[in-house]
Amino acid sequence: MSPKKDNKIKDNKIKDGPKKEGRKKDSKKKNKLDKKIEVKDSGSGLGLFAKKDLKKDAVIGRIKGKIVSDAKHDPRYVMELGNDMLLVPKAPFRFLNHSCRPNCELFDWDDETPDPETGVKGLYLGVIRKVKAGAELTIDYSWPADFAIPCQCGSKKCRGYIVAEEERHLIA
Repeated sequence: MSPKKDNKIKDNKIKDGPKKEGRKKDSKKKNKLDKKIEVKDSGSGLGLFAKKDLKKDAVIGRIKGKIVSDAKHDPRYVMELGNDMLLVPKAPFRFLNHSCRPNCELFDWDDETPDPETGVKGLYLGVIRKVKAGAELTIDYSWPADFAIPCQCGSKKCRGYIVAEEERHLIA
C-alpha cells in the first residue's frame, strides 16, 4: 500500500495505457477469487498467494474496500485513488505485501466511468509477469522517502528500504 503524498501514487500507482493492453475485463459478475488466490503465512505475517499459475496481464480482481478522504487511516494500509481519495482495502487484497521486484501492479480501466460521488475509478490488481502457483503476489509500495522503512523482500533488486526508486537517494 502507499502513504498519501501529493495526490499521487508512485510505482504502485494506478496504471493505465499500454501495459494493460493484453488484459481483458472479466465479463462475469462474480470474480472467483477463491480459485485464484489465498491468504496465508508469508514468513513475515500474512500474504496473498497464487493458487494456480497466472499469466502475464491476467487480472486478479477488483480491489474493494472503504473509500475515505482523510489521512487519519494507517498509511501502511491505504491505496491512493486520486482526487484526495484513499482506499482502505478489504481482504484478501489487504494482505498484498511489498517487493522491490513485484509480480503485480495496481491499475484502472481507461474506459471505466469514475464514480460520480468520489470521482475515482475502480482499482484492480493485475499480473505483470508470469506467476507460478504457490508464489506470493506482491506490489511495489514505492513509499516516499519520509515514510520509508527497512525492506526485507529478499529480491536481488532490493533497494534496502520500502521507498520509491527515485527517492532512494534521500535515505541515509
